[in-house]
Amino acid sequence: MGVLTWFEIPASDLARATAFYEAVLERALVPEDIGDGRPKSLIPDGGRMAGALSHGGDWVPSDHGVIVYLDGGDDLQGLLDRVVAAGGAIVEPKQTVDATSGWWARFTDTEGNIIGVLSPH
Repeated sequence: MGVLTWFEIPASDLARATAFYEAVLERALVPEDIGDGRPKSLIPDGGRMAGALSHGGDWVPSDHGVIVYLDGGDDLQGLLDRVVAAGGAIVEPKQTVDATSGWWARFTDTEGNIIGVLSPH
């Protein structure tokens, strides 16, 4: 059984955040609005919804707190290039993971959250 079952990334501007993550992850997000004033953009992964961008209520973007690490694909550099092109910023560049073989980096999204990414290359 896996450890991660769901994650939510706060967004102050859901349309902007959705466009950013669609560009970076190269996949369409799925809008969800159940009428509670907290619309989301669901993030698909392998035939299931793995997480969401969440707006409204208590969802406040921050560069403090928990950092989610996303799959950076086979080569992390392509994703990092898309981060910058989509309006994000690299805060820790691609570097080796000391404990395992692979690479990691961190970036800020258009909302100000810090997100990590991992990749074998």
